Amino acid sequence: MACSIYFNRHQREWVAEALEKAEALVGGYFRLDVADPDRFPYDLRTLATLRGHEKTRRAFAQVCKYEIRREAEDSHPRSREFYRICLQDDKILNAIQAEPPQILKPLLLYVLTHEIIHVTRFSLDPGRFYLDPREKGVEEKYVHRKTYEILASFGDPSVEPLLERYRPWWGGSGPAAQGPGLDNPGTRV
Repeated sequence: MACSIYFNRHQREWVAEALEKAEALVGGYFRLDVADPDRFPYDLRTLATLRGHEKTRRAFAQVCKYEIRREAEDSHPRSREFYRICLQDDKILNAIQAEPPQILKPLLLYVLTHEIIHVTRFSLDPGRFYLDPREKGVEEKYVHRKTYEILASFGDPSVEPLLERYRPWWGGSGPAAQGPGLDNPGTRV
């Protein structure tokens, strides 16, 4: 059965809901206002508006980093880092084809919580974005573990099966009932 490569209107609404929840959960966990654009400058795009390098086949989402340059009042250029969470609609929709339809909402919450943790960590320590491959692996495990902790404390029963599926990504013990196609949710470029 063929599926669309783009989220439909309802699915885009679910993305917005998941983003709002993820911001609140991550912010509460780390005691930060991750929705503060001055401190944590980021946006989210779905596949329909992504540019070439923002697309990936390796993950459900990735974080891209940009530098915005502006001329200040004193005529000196100033730069600011900016992050973009790039959701890969096609990869997500393809992965859930064999799953119950209700898996999409908790999957979006997992993926966006994971990516917002990355954005938060990159914003607080920009050097984290440029880790070597071994350190990136350690960072990914840490972010998966924090995603697990945050979402487990949320107590939403619809998220629990995903928490168990992603447990092996951070080295937690327990069943590794990996579902078809529900692989690594995130990466960065």
